[in-house]
Amino acid sequence: MEENKNTAPVKSEKAGTKSGSAAKALRTLELRFAPVFDVHLNMAIDFIVTMRINDRQMGVLLQDTIFPIAEKSNQICELNKWAVEEGCDMILRCARREADVNRLIVPISKKFLSKPYCCKQLLKIVESKGVEPDKFCLNIAENIYASEQKQVSDTIKALRDAGFMVSIDDFGVEYTSLSHLGMYDVDYIGIDGSLLDGIREDERVQNRLQGIIDFAKKIGAQTRVHGVADEELAKMVRTLGADQMTGELYGKPCAERSIKL
Repeated sequence: MEENKNTAPVKSEKAGTKSGSAAKALRTLELRFAPVFDVHLNMAIDFIVTMRINDRQMGVLLQDTIFPIAEKSNQICELNKWAVEEGCDMILRCARREADVNRLIVPISKKFLSKPYCCKQLLKIVESKGVEPDKFCLNIAENIYASEQKQVSDTIKALRDAGFMVSIDDFGVEYTSLSHLGMYDVDYIGIDGSLLDGIREDERVQNRLQGIIDFAKKIGAQTRVHGVADEELAKMVRTLGADQMTGELYGKPCAERSIKL
């Protein structure tokens, strides 16, 4: 199977600028899929979706570079919808070759979540493709400010009522307050890998991670711990009660054709 490359609608900026060149490159995007290990199922059958550009002149541009450019306009909303649409196609293609994907964890921006039509548009996409909404976990990796909380919270509820799953990611980077996380009714809380630093030898680090995992359980969310690099670390994280793990141990982001289940 050839690697999947598709076109996403992105407005160009003034030529001759660095940001303008990047915006033009946004027209061609590739999806990458990083395995997510499920502790309860003891296998990696979910995948975190990221976008990248592999441009002949600019080289490889990762999602962290792409999104800030798209955030300057509503183009980030188009990218979010495009990722779900292409995710549907990927799920169907994998099913045809008997590589059934349990769920895709797809980025969604707070800008799109703040739109009252967000849920309706995403539901229309999956219904048109014949894919169930619960094949997607929509992943928020940005801090949500007070001015946005009401609409974002309403959108999250609508998405979950429609059958989508929702996660808040990067706790320890974007989110530093447990009370902040408690404002949103989500399925997963993602814990940044930086919170694992020193966990092998420092009991205080272990207790901190244990506290976050316990808090997540109290608000009805599961936990996804990033940055798990080896078996020793995986065993520790598993013992503390995490539900999912990602990291070098389970594999780097790969092309669709490399997925074999």
